[in-house]
Amino acid sequence: MRTGRPFFHKVNDIPLNYKFILIYLLCVLLPIMTINLFFFKQNSDHIRAREQDNLRKSIERASGELLDMIDESVALSHSIASDDSVYEALDRTYESPLDYYGVYDGFLRDKLKRYMSSYPNIVEIRIYTDNPTIQTGANYHVIGNASRDLPWLDRLRQSHSKTTVVSYYESDGLNPGKRISVVSKLDTYASLSRYGKYLRIDLNVDKINGILNRELDSLQLRLMDDRNRIVASGIGDDPRQEPIAADAAVANAKPGYVMERSIGDFSYIKGWKLVGVADTRRIDSLLDDARRSILWLAVTSTVIPSLLIYIIFRSYHYRVKKLSRHMEKVRNERFDPIDMQEGRDEIGGLIRTFNVMTGKITSLINDVYKLEIRQKSLELERVRTELAMLQSQMNPHFLFNTLNALLVVCTKNGYSDVTGIIKNLSLLMRQLLSRADGLVPLQEELQFTSMYLQIEKFRFGDLFDYSFDVDPRALPLRIPRMSIQPLVENACKHGLQARKGDRTIRVTARLTERALEIAIVDNGVGMEAGKLRQLMENVRSEQEMDGHVGIRNVYRRLELFYDGHVRFVMESDPATGTKAGFHIPLARLEADGWKKEA
Repeated sequence: MRTGRPFFHKVNDIPLNYKFILIYLLCVLLPIMTINLFFFKQNSDHIRAREQDNLRKSIERASGELLDMIDESVALSHSIASDDSVYEALDRTYESPLDYYGVYDGFLRDKLKRYMSSYPNIVEIRIYTDNPTIQTGANYHVIGNASRDLPWLDRLRQSHSKTTVVSYYESDGLNPGKRISVVSKLDTYASLSRYGKYLRIDLNVDKINGILNRELDSLQLRLMDDRNRIVASGIGDDPRQEPIAADAAVANAKPGYVMERSIGDFSYIKGWKLVGVADTRRIDSLLDDARRSILWLAVTSTVIPSLLIYIIFRSYHYRVKKLSRHMEKVRNERFDPIDMQEGRDEIGGLIRTFNVMTGKITSLINDVYKLEIRQKSLELERVRTELAMLQSQMNPHFLFNTLNALLVVCTKNGYSDVTGIIKNLSLLMRQLLSRADGLVPLQEELQFTSMYLQIEKFRFGDLFDYSFDVDPRALPLRIPRMSIQPLVENACKHGLQARKGDRTIRVTARLTERALEIAIVDNGVGMEAGKLRQLMENVRSEQEMDGHVGIRNVYRRLELFYDGHVRFVMESDPATGTKAGFHIPLARLEADGWKKEA
């Protein structure tokens, strides 16, 4: 039954590949795209704000320069308006043109020209008067009946101000076209006001256009008068064209890219302003660059992590899926190992553990089968051994009678050495044939082995010696009969027989906290490591083998009696000799009437 939170159970029901896809979409792709879109919006807003700030600074700079030009002209008009000599010369009634030209040559000719040379932003200075005795020419003009052709004069009269800035189109004269002028009424001296006098200072339109053209790469500036007409617009401005309405000029401008700034707050310039229309091509280019950068950043930050995540997720998913398939095989009792590069991460550890588990299960199954076969084989061998013993007991009196006859003859003839050998051989045969039980006390097995060594001593003579090193506590313990003597016989036959010089055998029996350890050590001809390894493989196998049959018999009998719990030991070195023996756990040992516990 499921317990806990149902949400997590729902998550656990989702297949692993769908979980990986959800992790990628919700935790990688969506955040990356969101961050890139947010960054693009922030960057675009920053570009627009920066460009608008640059446009604002540009229009402020241009309006400041234009205001300086106008203020300079206004200051000049004030200087001329305060010159009483000009008033006096223009307010006089001349009797003849000759009288006027005399005054003009002596005073008026250079009066205004010296101002023009000092002010480069001024194109022309003119004074208009309704004094009919003055001759029109140069910088002085008589208004007369032609006042209707002076649009600036009408604007001055309508402004209710002594000084104002006007824009108009002048059709008369040698150079018709648009004019931007500072006009003022000369009425400073009331005593010299018989005739009306007006001053017009024409600004340099080319310089105004030059100021407007300085920001042409990012901003198109247009100068507008108090009647909302464009009077100057930089490059492409035709001076012969009359001012046009501002609405038509800015109709195609994008919202947010049109800026206005007043030229000044003075009465003479009131209503004049600069209109800046941003050149969106530059801003669009910057935005396109930003869009491409963000796009490449988005592609880079998406493709590379996606590729890495795909590789990592595929590594996990492939191995987990393969592990799941092999687990299904285990359910169907197929214990196949996973043959692949596991890796060193947690899933790799899980695969290695699975392989170890299946290997142990397979080994356990094989061991169970082999153990059953081995037990049957050992039972069969046990039966054969018992049959052989029964056959050997069918007529033992013939053998003993023969040995007794040899003993009598040797004693009568004084063969004392042979007599001892025959006695030992007789005792060996009686002990071998007298007991059917497979377990004997260790003391009895050592006595049996000692009699055999006495016979070998007779054969080798003084070149042979043997010794016993036995723990007294181990003597009553019962071990399989004929488990020590065959090992001693193998040492004499294969180790000592080929040796020249002194030959020794030492039999040891030690009782430790866990086991009874039996060892037979000789100084005979040892074996190389490869030959020893092959010998042990042959002993444990079922194949026929030439020689060392006694070692196999001892190994099989120990396996039979102790169910594989005994440890068979064999070490050999060509220079020092051979050591053979076995360790029997104390829990598996018995003595007369008691059992030794570990």
